Amino acid sequence: MNIQLSISLLASDRPAALERCLDSLRPLLMQVPSELIVVATGTDTRVREIAARYTDQIIPFTWCDDFSAARNAGLKAAKGEWFMYLDDDEWFEDIFEIRDFFQTGEYHDYGTAFYRVRNYLDWDGIRYFDFHAFRMARIDPGIAFQNPIHEELVPRRGETKFFEAYVHHYGYIVGEKKESTGKTSRNIPMLLKNIRKNPDYIKNYVQLTREYYMRKELGKAEEYCRKGRRLCRGKAGAEWYVQWFQVYQSDIQAAKGDAEAARKAIISILEKEHPGELTRLCLYRKLLLLCTQLKKYDETIHYGLEFENLLAYMEKTPELWEQQSYGDINKGRIQNPEELAVGRLRCAEAALHLDDSGQAAYFLELLNWEDESWIQRYYPIFDTWKSQHAAAFQKVLGQITANNPYLLFQRSMLLDGDAEGDQKPRQFLQCMEGTVSPHLQLQIIREAALSGIGLSRFAEIMDLDTWRLCTQQLIEKLSLPETDRIHETVNELKGTAFLHGLWLEILLREKQLIRKCLVGRELIKDLSEYTECVLTYYKKQYQEKMFEKGNRNLLPEYCRFALHVSGALQSIRERKLPEAVSRFRSALQFHPAMTGVIREIIRHLKDSMDNPALNAGTDFEVLAGQMKASLSTLVEQGYYQEAMSVVQQLVPLLPEDLELLRLRQELLRM
Repeated sequence: MNIQLSISLLASDRPAALERCLDSLRPLLMQVPSELIVVATGTDTRVREIAARYTDQIIPFTWCDDFSAARNAGLKAAKGEWFMYLDDDEWFEDIFEIRDFFQTGEYHDYGTAFYRVRNYLDWDGIRYFDFHAFRMARIDPGIAFQNPIHEELVPRRGETKFFEAYVHHYGYIVGEKKESTGKTSRNIPMLLKNIRKNPDYIKNYVQLTREYYMRKELGKAEEYCRKGRRLCRGKAGAEWYVQWFQVYQSDIQAAKGDAEAARKAIISILEKEHPGELTRLCLYRKLLLLCTQLKKYDETIHYGLEFENLLAYMEKTPELWEQQSYGDINKGRIQNPEELAVGRLRCAEAALHLDDSGQAAYFLELLNWEDESWIQRYYPIFDTWKSQHAAAFQKVLGQITANNPYLLFQRSMLLDGDAEGDQKPRQFLQCMEGTVSPHLQLQIIREAALSGIGLSRFAEIMDLDTWRLCTQQLIEKLSLPETDRIHETVNELKGTAFLHGLWLEILLREKQLIRKCLVGRELIKDLSEYTECVLTYYKKQYQEKMFEKGNRNLLPEYCRFALHVSGALQSIRERKLPEAVSRFRSALQFHPAMTGVIREIIRHLKDSMDNPALNAGTDFEVLAGQMKASLSTLVEQGYYQEAMSVVQQLVPLLPEDLELLRLRQELLRM
């Protein structure tokens, strides 16, 4: 029998994603003479079990770091006129446009086709970008995939069809774009005009250098910096300009991107031009950056020590600040707390790379540990060091004498809970009571939850708002297996701090809904339980009259979302599916992060609206069972044409019957 479309996909070890992918293909497989080919590249037996419910064409493939080889395995098995491929972490919103392409015979007029891939930028399913991907082609002699990665189906023949149909894809979660900080200068034309009139006026060159540097026109900045330096030669009173140009030349060289060339240029200035103390401080700081980039850790520490020694000398000789300052090269530039901290952090990191805990502790001790509201911004950096230089970092903790919640927490982490009894939990609590850092609060809660200490004591000292913010970040950062471990503490927590525990349960359920690729009845069941938790949480805090229709707009958006979803779920139970779809859509305005979940439920409801089995009674079920029994008899006796006729009658009535789907494909291949 004629197969119009062969659909092939690579299935790795992602059973839940595969289920969602195959479920989205089911209507296409039911309504177009088509076959499904699953190339199994992983080892998870659940993947093959799921695939076997949809097709018997499962091709085992030993992964060899060659996507084309895997794709060609599916292409080789294909018997259709056309070939379509996708990945197991993609799934169609709907397939009706592609279905119509084949049912109307339009596919005869084309040789290739593109459908859209919708790549989401966040897990909430709101921000995304689309692109048309070449994923469909007529199967002609010689067609094959090439290139081990970013595989391409060649050759391309015939006219190309572009579908608006799209697959969802969460494979490209990217960060936010950086905003440009450059600004256009309005002073440059005036300065250039003045230079033409007064070519020996050095200050114009200072200003032009700075203006071009601010505009990131580094070539022009360097040109006028060098011209200005040449003008300074032999001129009395030009010492301030000379030092300014020395500093800016180092900045320009570093900004050009050639770290080694910039490093050599700065060292040359230090060794041959013997700049003043303030200039040397600026140049040392720039060298810290360059040597860090070049991984010259010994030099980073050397120039860091030179900087600190010279800074100490300047502090003892305060008149030098005033004598050597010019423009933005001044004491404030050097003593800026952020700049000082960054330089010391670079030196400490270099020492950690060299496993020199003593030097690392020296530079870290110089930080202002007592002001936690300031130093807390560097806690994430310290956490990175802890993971990259575990042994050296542990030694550093023992050498820093400062008192600080972060340091206490890290030392607490080294305690053996069994050996120290209640000491570790007590120190965790002390850290929580002493910190103002959300980052550290999050770390404490995470470790307490995952280490089995429990969260009850922490909930008692955290107000509900702080708890909500902290646990929300916690659940976002945990993997799904880790969230499964957190589930164990929820019931205990609800016994001592009910609302804290219930909020944590809400977050856990929400993450499962968003990430676990649930479909159909299982998705609706989990959403119903989640909604019940949300409503219970708010009903414990608000009077009953607040939930009356006239007052609901005063409730938090999270609660209003749950109320709309609860109404939609009730409509489903009453078989009022169009009403349920409308209510689900209304709910999204209150909780957009659930866009992906609600979209998936609506997709299933739309399929259900066209399913006569949903509204049929027992007589229908009996009739359908009798027809399937007759169908089996026809196949066993070899009456394939007659069997296909029965299948064509059953497909519209049982669109979700996977056994029927498999049998249809078998008959098409006979």
